[in-house]
Amino acid sequence: MSWWPRLLWIAAVVLVALTAGLTFARLLEMPVELGYDTSMYVRLNDALYPHLSYVSAAVEVLAMLATAALALVERGTKRFRPALSAAVLMAGALVLWLAVVRPANAVFATWAPQSLPPHWHQWRLRWEMGQVGSVILLSAAFVLLLVALTGPGRLIRTSPEPSPRTR
Repeated sequence: MSWWPRLLWIAAVVLVALTAGLTFARLLEMPVELGYDTSMYVRLNDALYPHLSYVSAAVEVLAMLATAALALVERGTKRFRPALSAAVLMAGALVLWLAVVRPANAVFATWAPQSLPPHWHQWRLRWEMGQVGSVILLSAAFVLLLVALTGPGRLIRTSPEPSPRTR
């Protein structure tokens, strides 16, 4: 394997691992966050997540691009299907974030600790469940990348043996 595919493999695995790890950390925080009172929860979102979100978003987009590029590089090999599946799961995690987590973030941004709407728990639960879905998709993508990386890399399509007349 030349240097370019190796570099792409390293980038994809590291970036997907970082993305899954950042999302998994949010999952670990969930039991504690669900016990916070209203003002503590809003203060946490205002203080911690804006900074974390910028880094996390950049890493996730880079991970998705690296995984998609990796799938293209591995076309025609036994590594293609798991690499492509990982890329699809990465894209699915991004779509989930756009459809579930981002709208909740937009609503959270309009709140002040002293003036939360009565249904704020529903938005918090939506945000948390979006994180759960993301960690499942991202972890599965990471596992598929490892399966592809450690599995056989031989070509699926083999070229036909040259006929005795063409030798």
